[in-house]
Amino acid sequence: MIVQTLIVAFVVSYFGSIPPGTINVSVMQLSMQKKQRAAIFLAFAASVIEFVYVGITVQFHLLLTNNETVAVYFRIITSLALIGLGIWNIFSKSTSTTVKVEEKITGRHGFRKGMLLGILNPMTIPFWLAITAQLEGDGWVDVSEFGFWAYLIGLSTGTFCLLLTVDALGKRFTKIADNSFLVHKVPGFILLGLGVYFLSKLIF
Repeated sequence: MIVQTLIVAFVVSYFGSIPPGTINVSVMQLSMQKKQRAAIFLAFAASVIEFVYVGITVQFHLLLTNNETVAVYFRIITSLALIGLGIWNIFSKSTSTTVKVEEKITGRHGFRKGMLLGILNPMTIPFWLAITAQLEGDGWVDVSEFGFWAYLIGLSTGTFCLLLTVDALGKRFTKIADNSFLVHKVPGFILLGLGVYFLSKLIF
């Protein structure tokens, strides 16, 4: 179960990090400026912050789900949260391609910027709170004992590998970042579908 938790967490994190945001767009821009070292440090720092954030999120999730009645209501709330995030993405028209990075940035500065962007990412906690509740509820992951660390490692590694992919793609990633359908609509419908699916399982 630990290996399954690690793999599922990695896959969910990798594909869940594809929609362009401030972090992966910053990595893309650094790559386009031929500053791969800074991009890698930024990616690593952002992944470290995600590791910490998800750790806090999972502990909060475990605290809430100790009571069976609370667990049911919590899964309903997280299902509604996924539906809300999905609808928000579907109707969102903003893009993240306007994010700018400093012209003079070293590996050390990239690490510092990655830490800052990771800390200021407001979607991390509610997103992983909802996803974790549903993955564990459906038996896809086990976040108790050693499974907890496997889950955190899988998620942070998935994010880091996606950012390395963005760094490798460089300018080609702009085709994704500039595509409103891929950036907002596809993730939105996926989140909406997951929310409706999880909610229907609880109701019916």
